[in-house]
Amino acid sequence: MIKSRDYINEFFDVFRDDVMSDIHGSIRCKIVKVNADKTYDVQPLALFSDGTKRPQLLSLQASFIPIKIKYHDDIGDSHSFEPFYAEMIINYQVGDVVVVVFEDRDTTNAKGDSVYKIDSERMHDANDGVIVGKIDIK
Repeated sequence: MIKSRDYINEFFDVFRDDVMSDIHGSIRCKIVKVNADKTYDVQPLALFSDGTKRPQLLSLQASFIPIKIKYHDDIGDSHSFEPFYAEMIINYQVGDVVVVVFEDRDTTNAKGDSVYKIDSERMHDANDGVIVGKIDIK
């Protein structure tokens, strides 16, 4: 008896894998360049299945958590409660391992806090990455 192949299931398995490989969620990368405009060029660390490097992602913006620390100076006048402030600045540097997420839609026209027009049907694309944090590798 000849065993029949399930061509429909094989087709959908290949189709599913093909679609899933085009959807970008997030990836670990290493910062390779800090650009003058405060964007970053990064090299994805995960290799393709054939062992080749993925292309660099260029000019990514980075998100950060704005932190303001409020404290009082106990050395001065004991009746003075004027607060002093210090700010922490997130400092991404070449060699840092970071997490990059990919926005749902085309961000080509995104500038600052302004609304922007979507120029393409591009979704979950590697061209729309944003650094969201540093991974402590130590």
